[in-house]
Amino acid sequence: MNLLLLGLIVVGARTLIRWFRDRARVRAVSDEIERTLPDAVDLLRLATHTGLSVHQLVQGVLPSLPAPIAPAFAEVQRRVDCGVRLGDALDALEVLGEAVHPLLAAIRSTAFDGTSLLPALERVAADSRMIRRRRAEQLARRLPVQLLLPLVLCVLPAFALLAVVPLLAASLGALSL
Repeated sequence: MNLLLLGLIVVGARTLIRWFRDRARVRAVSDEIERTLPDAVDLLRLATHTGLSVHQLVQGVLPSLPAPIAPAFAEVQRRVDCGVRLGDALDALEVLGEAVHPLLAAIRSTAFDGTSLLPALERVAADSRMIRRRRAEQLARRLPVQLLLPLVLCVLPAFALLAVVPLLAASLGALSL
């Protein structure tokens, strides 16, 4: 009975650890996409400034895209090369998550409706840079809390050993005279 209970606890612990590890991995990929998305939007915006049409856009920027975003755009290009309309091929970008939805909407509206892409990309670029800045500020606000434990466990005892103990030793030496 005890062995069965121990086995269940071990299996449950392993499952829980695996779940937390997978969740952390997904969150890390999502954070990386959010961090590199403004760079990708800026590349698309620059390519639009050079005169590339919306159909040439993906192929033109694909070699320069950041690593977390490039495979999804490569899939879009592969679908377009197979004969799928660009607006429909953009469904491959859905794997990048919610952060890419404004960019996806801007490119889709240009592909389907013929609206101007440049103003939409400039708006998406500004919004994505603002989101990246807010995320960086949020991480910077967490840093003092994360540094509290090392401060208490390492720096303060070292300060006591280097500053307070010699002072006390010198004071005790002066008292005994």
